[in-house]
Amino acid sequence: MRLLRGVYEGPSAHGILHLAASVRGAQAVLRALPGENYFPAFYADRRRDGSLPPLTLSPMWRRPDDTRAPGELQRDLLRAAGRDGGVRNVLLARSEAALLSGEEPPGELTLPPHPETGRSPRLLPCGWQVPGMGETEAAELALEDLVRAHAAPQPRTAEPTANLFGPLALGRDAEAEYAEAERLLGLMGVGVNARVPLGAGEEELSRLTRAWVNVVLYREVAESATLYLQDEFGIPRVTTPMVGTSGTGAALRAAARVCELEARTVRQAIWGELSRTAKLPWYARLAPPEVFEDKSVFIFGDFTYALGLGYALSREVGLRVAGCGTYLTHLARDFAFHASTFTDAAFASDDPEEVARRIEGAAPDLLVGTELEREVAGSLGIPFLPFCPPAGERSFAPRPLMGYAGSSVLADALDGALRRVEEPREEAGPPEIPWTEEALEELAGVPVFLRGRARRLAEERARELGSPEVTRAIFLESRL
Repeated sequence: MRLLRGVYEGPSAHGILHLAASVRGAQAVLRALPGENYFPAFYADRRRDGSLPPLTLSPMWRRPDDTRAPGELQRDLLRAAGRDGGVRNVLLARSEAALLSGEEPPGELTLPPHPETGRSPRLLPCGWQVPGMGETEAAELALEDLVRAHAAPQPRTAEPTANLFGPLALGRDAEAEYAEAERLLGLMGVGVNARVPLGAGEEELSRLTRAWVNVVLYREVAESATLYLQDEFGIPRVTTPMVGTSGTGAALRAAARVCELEARTVRQAIWGELSRTAKLPWYARLAPPEVFEDKSVFIFGDFTYALGLGYALSREVGLRVAGCGTYLTHLARDFAFHASTFTDAAFASDDPEEVARRIEGAAPDLLVGTELEREVAGSLGIPFLPFCPPAGERSFAPRPLMGYAGSSVLADALDGALRRVEEPREEAGPPEIPWTEEALEELAGVPVFLRGRARRLAEERARELGSPEVTRAIFLESRL
């Protein structure tokens, strides 16, 4: 039996529900067992405003033929479509139990027009759902369905504009990420045609084709939709992660080239931000050399933030990247290709235990990861920065991690974390005490993410007792 600490992402149904919560005028119908409907609790914890999720449950249960209670899928879809005149898209999300049951989504089902508006919502059945699909991949495909349903040929705007494809709602400071990207594009004279998916409604989705360029802030969710817009309507993409000053500058220059902006305007905007807002380059140059010398970092997370932070910490700060991984295994090949530019230890795994073993083996000075890596860092006694989703910390005052303002947030966090590393590490303290074979066998039974702490406690107990080695009895006593 294996101890399960958690998972990096939920099932595919949660990706669809997550997208529905991000888009205006969207309503999701969840086909699931009654006990599988735990998305409202997650939604309430993240929103903190008392609002209800745009969700209707269609429970799978043995029901009498003459009942009108929820449970008949087609009737539940019609009920969700007619509930509110503002519903423009109805997305069907099927839980793992529903997928494994073999129940097919409804075929050609036309939703009736709402009596007040006279307009019929669109039904997106998400027929591509399969058991075992993760929520990120499902959100990506659902967003592509939405874009395909609404995008239509339109003339390009008179002045340069961009579509911002960023993170979903309920994520880490998502609104702040969009706002920072919009601010920086505005400094160059590029307006924002639409933000997608956060806050996008039918009007924004229908005018996507008017933009000059698609700026992809969060590639995990926007990849398929922006490729469709590129292939079908010829709208180019900018996919460089806007993390760190180098990544932000590269993304802005790429967008400026597509929009045919004057080089002088772009230089003034970028250099002005480097002097006023971006603090990461100043921190890297002015901090004492010993802060960065021979220091290593291990990064684990999604796709965009893990790669963006890898670029920034290796190229701008000078840290050695001892490992960089992602839990998005369906993007493993693409991730390894990009990460190979700054580390030889790129990998993809959705097993927290394997990730913990890799971190322990790399013995980094700093760990940047998801909430699941917090205990690993505590066990190894190293600083930890929860910059990659899923993250448990939520700022009451939203702070971006992207753009030049985000580079200052990163500099502040690094300063606090690396100053801790300047203090002598435990390896420079008392010499390690040898372990008996029996004690090592007991240690192997401790979960990896707790093993470092268990080792330290046992060795401290052995020193207190004056024992020349850690025995099985001392190890067991140290755990009491």
